[in-house]
Amino acid sequence: MKALIKDTEGRVLLLREADGSWELPGGGLEHGERPQDGLKREIAEETGLTVERIDEQPVAFWTLHKQTDHPSLRWFAFALYAMEVSGVFRADVTSDEAQEARYFAPAEARQLALHDNTKPYFAAAS
Repeated sequence: MKALIKDTEGRVLLLREADGSWELPGGGLEHGERPQDGLKREIAEETGLTVERIDEQPVAFWTLHKQTDHPSLRWFAFALYAMEVSGVFRADVTSDEAQEARYFAPAEARQLALHDNTKPYFAAAS
């Protein structure tokens, strides 16, 4: 699950990971977790931000084929939910995720070192 968080200028929030790549906020679901609940948890963990509102239906969906060390993990699916957040970003010092948070216009984002998980969204975004 991924989060589409925009500022008042319509720019999209991206997180810079320790490897220098930029990614949409979000992460995997825990067993039995609803997508909205998983995103609220992931946003809080990764950024310290509080989700105030989240759409019931995703605004985008894409799949990605990746070579991994695990033979049964080759295809990954991503659903993007629009949401509004409050609070102040804080980096998660316990992980390699979310070292920095910044808003980018789609054209700016396409020029960044985007994480593979995020590239398909910006390839289609106007």
